[in-house]
Amino acid sequence: MGPDEVQELCTEILAKGPDITAVDRWTDPGRPSGLVITFSSGARLWAGITTAGATGADPQDEPAPAPPLPALFDSAGKITAARAEHYLAAVLMAAHAPQITSVYGYSTTSSARHPGVGLHLVGGGRAFLPFIYTAAHGKKPATRPFTIDSVF
Repeated sequence: MGPDEVQELCTEILAKGPDITAVDRWTDPGRPSGLVITFSSGARLWAGITTAGATGADPQDEPAPAPPLPALFDSAGKITAARAEHYLAAVLMAAHAPQITSVYGYSTTSSARHPGVGLHLVGGGRAFLPFIYTAAHGKKPATRPFTIDSVF
């Protein structure tokens, strides 16, 4: 699957997620594929989309079980990047899309420099959705990429 197909798939799945009010395609000159996700609080998250083909290892085409849907908001009604990772991963897995075998939040890997969500696809391909910007309700995103608010 290429970035456009992943963008289409994620748009369809995430738009049906609880606490997600809108999912739109997003592009900028350096990122031809991405999503802007609007949560029920009005907070927004921009994620880029890139893909990689199979690595030659045996692909695991059997889907992993979907985790329970975690709480998106903290006690103050805010979202953190880690909460967004876990929540979006759970929504993507709960859809049982035949193209996706597993989903993980970047914070679960020790080498992650930025928050985001990774997808293992049928056939061994992978998709990467790094978080590029966040903005709380009524706020504008930062002007520099990968500037993620501690809460949004």
